[in-house]
Amino acid sequence: MPILNWTEEYSVGVQEFDNQHKKLMAIINKLFTLYTEKKFSNIDVNPIFAELNDYANIHFSTEEHYFNLYNYPQKAEHLAMHAAHRKKMIELKNEYDAENSEKTLFAISNFLNEWWIWHINNADKEYTNYFNANGLK
Repeated sequence: MPILNWTEEYSVGVQEFDNQHKKLMAIINKLFTLYTEKKFSNIDVNPIFAELNDYANIHFSTEEHYFNLYNYPQKAEHLAMHAAHRKKMIELKNEYDAENSEKTLFAISNFLNEWWIWHINNADKEYTNYFNANGLK
């Protein structure tokens, strides 16, 4: 059972970002499925963590490229959010490595769900009009 389901309400009006958000949701759902099916203790979750972090970094780098290319005015604030996400993921991964528990896997899934939904619906949607006006759709 997925924790995140893509709907058009999550669209930020830039196809490349929407596609990346869809993929991030799919990776988060893989992690959440391990939690809900209680299979995490029998499976090495490190490849999923790595995939999630690698793909989040690809997505952040893509956004940051366009922030620079189009001189996005809220670039500094958005970069700070990306940095905070990276830092929190390191903290949560360290907790999971130390405890390897259901509680920490739930905390990670919960953080990812709440962070990405808020980030897409608030921070990312702030750039929709700006990027669309610059021809990015």
